[in-house]
Amino acid sequence: MIAVALAQIRIHWARFLAIGLGIALAAGFVATTLIINSSLQNSLENAVGRSFSHADLTVIPGKDVFVGGDEVAPLLGPMSDIDGVHTASLSARTLTTGRGTSFSESSFALSPVPADAHLDSFDLVSGQRPNAPTDLVLDASTAEDLGAAIGDEIRFTVDSVPVETGDDDTPIYRGPSHSSVTFTVVGLAEMGEDPALPGANRALTTASGYQEYFAQQGDVIAIQIALDEDANAAEVRERLQSVIDSSDLDGSLDALTVDDAVDVKTDRLSGGNSVITALLLGFAGISVVVAILVVSNTFSVIVAGRRRELALLRCLGASRGQMYGSVVAEGLFVGLLGSVFGVLAGIGVSRGLMLAAVRYWPEEFPYDTLTVPVSALLTGIGVGALLTILATIRPARSAIAVTPLEALQPFDVSFTPSTRNRPRQIIGFGCIAVGVGLVIASLYAVSGGQEWIIGGALGGGLLVTGLVISSSQIIPPIVGWIGEVLFSPWGLPGQLATLNTLRNPRRTATTATALIIGVTLVATILVGGMSTKATLGHGLDQRYPVDVSVPLSGIVDDDTLAQVREIPGVAHAVTAHRAEAVEDFKGERPEIYVIDPETASTVLGDSAADLVPGRVVVPEDYSDATVRIKGLNEMNVPVHREGLSSLAFFTTPEVGNSIGVSATSTSVLVRLDEDVDVDEIDRIQQSVAEALDVSSDEVGGSAVARGVYSELIDVMLAGAVGLLFVSVLIALIGVSNTVSLSVIERRRENALMRALGLSIAQLRSLLALEAVLISSVAALVGLILGTGLGIVGTRLLTYGYSTDLIVDFSVPAFLGILGVAIVAGILSALAPARRAARLSPVEGLKLDF
Repeated sequence: MIAVALAQIRIHWARFLAIGLGIALAAGFVATTLIINSSLQNSLENAVGRSFSHADLTVIPGKDVFVGGDEVAPLLGPMSDIDGVHTASLSARTLTTGRGTSFSESSFALSPVPADAHLDSFDLVSGQRPNAPTDLVLDASTAEDLGAAIGDEIRFTVDSVPVETGDDDTPIYRGPSHSSVTFTVVGLAEMGEDPALPGANRALTTASGYQEYFAQQGDVIAIQIALDEDANAAEVRERLQSVIDSSDLDGSLDALTVDDAVDVKTDRLSGGNSVITALLLGFAGISVVVAILVVSNTFSVIVAGRRRELALLRCLGASRGQMYGSVVAEGLFVGLLGSVFGVLAGIGVSRGLMLAAVRYWPEEFPYDTLTVPVSALLTGIGVGALLTILATIRPARSAIAVTPLEALQPFDVSFTPSTRNRPRQIIGFGCIAVGVGLVIASLYAVSGGQEWIIGGALGGGLLVTGLVISSSQIIPPIVGWIGEVLFSPWGLPGQLATLNTLRNPRRTATTATALIIGVTLVATILVGGMSTKATLGHGLDQRYPVDVSVPLSGIVDDDTLAQVREIPGVAHAVTAHRAEAVEDFKGERPEIYVIDPETASTVLGDSAADLVPGRVVVPEDYSDATVRIKGLNEMNVPVHREGLSSLAFFTTPEVGNSIGVSATSTSVLVRLDEDVDVDEIDRIQQSVAEALDVSSDEVGGSAVARGVYSELIDVMLAGAVGLLFVSVLIALIGVSNTVSLSVIERRRENALMRALGLSIAQLRSLLALEAVLISSVAALVGLILGTGLGIVGTRLLTYGYSTDLIVDFSVPAFLGILGVAIVAGILSALAPARRAARLSPVEGLKLDF
């Protein structure tokens, strides 16, 4: 029977070609994901290894422990005094913002150079190593991007640092004039990528400069140890650990060999890669499920079309076991062949993605080389083979149900199971009922705890699962109704197309279900993402009705405020004084602005409540009758409950005078134009920071926050929809398979209709309408179901952030998805229609004995 199976594949290879393509896509998706993960992991390990390439031992912080450079500095001396230690150098990093003559503002990852030049992991291109505390060496690529050169000055933002006075009760702080320091570029170097911050601008300064200006705001990466030539590394490591254990940092630092430190650092930094890989494998799993449905349906059609042939084999003595094995062998061979091609294509796709990443996003994706592990190849092939075996179980069971008497039938019969699987129906509709109930319960109960988000997700999963299980009872009636309403007016081809899709309800349902899964997920992500973005934006405007706010430690003159007002996209800009809230509200310390009502009306959002003289305006759910605030004095002030502004409270100048608000405690409040696009917010943030001579990190507000998460959501949407395209493509291949094999199955029927007067154009329209009916109904059901699930997901995720649900979806995107389904249906019918048109009525009516 193996020979029979191979002969079937060789003779009817065209029937199995599309099956192999679907398997190749699913297997290639899995292999590509694993290859990319392995390449990223190895690239990360190489980058970490370069950081410690010249060290003999390393001391690194423990997991989830952040140690400041000022805390580690006292240990460097005792470590250097250990016998066998040549030098102990601090490797640290801080994130700060700098502004130069050639660029307005940019973020930097700034680190100290090692005390021992032999431990340098960078290659100096020009200039010299930093010597003075304010010397700076720039990464060569950073200098090129920013247009900086040797001799340029860059002003960095630094935190206010307390000055030692000997009197703990009267600490003295550096004033605003010391909140920035100017460095001079003295060299350029090739530094490579920071594995923890790919794409960041990199710079180096001296250890003393770093310690003075940045140690308190940075964190330690490692202490690199250089040993004497005759030192015993194991003994020195034990002594290093003893020094650590006897210090205040006991339990926070670990002395390790370089290889161990590289492994530990790589494992910690690869957490993001693991999450990405898990998500990719999740999408790959969806494509595998869709492929199983497509392959199973296609094999079912193939088996149904070969019933007379299978019955003849039974007459010749083939047993049921042999028939079962023959069908499974066909599937396994096609699955292995498709998997191999898919895995090979996955290697090519991974290579193409790597080259594109290196060319277009060299900083965000620092690939070294493409790594193709054997495990990834074997996993891809195994997944393809396994999904094919699972998909051929039902067709194989149909094959063994063939009786020898069916070989005596003189004409083809399209086989449709007459029995209904009642347990399957009960399970399917039961899942739908439980899923709907769980979704409704979650919507009502989410106010009691965020764990109901999981309940809603589980309910949605059960709903889709139930639809898949009971699709043969749900999809055909929908197809019949839409076909009767929309396709029957097309005349005889439309009426026949509707009848043909209902001839085998299980086949139609399985074909449509595969596409429904993909379209549902796409619609869920699109509607959920866009609605979440809109709802979060609305909620943020309610909780913080200030588009842009900049806290300052000084008085803003009219000329500076005029510069802010002239920024494109800015509608109004005013100054307000700041008081300080003594207690938290809902776990956060609200901002308190002192501003007169007339001025407030020009900059506060529409959701902000009107100010009441002598009171502090607080949200409706504020429980106390007063709020305690302080300026130079501290006092309880009566409240006025109105609105939902919980992150910012507002009061009038009378209250500010009562508590003695400092004249230098000011903020600039900005309201943006109503039509400002989210993409413009980052530009406005940078422009406001430049006009007020502050870091962009100090420019906040609801619009700034909205711009950050909007960009994140947009990137996630684009990536998710792109990945789900693979499953949609596999499902469309299934539509093409169904139409193609139905032409083979209904060869004599089509010939008879031709003989009775059906024209070639009508036959082609008939097949095209069949494909369009299945694909459009599947897309429509998927869009409706996905929209509902997306809205439910938005309500569950944003319940605690907004009182209102803002439903936002793109009508052009939905029409585009529906249009793609229709066009794909037409395209999938081209080849089958051409084959059917070439067959003459006389040839098609010949009896096959």
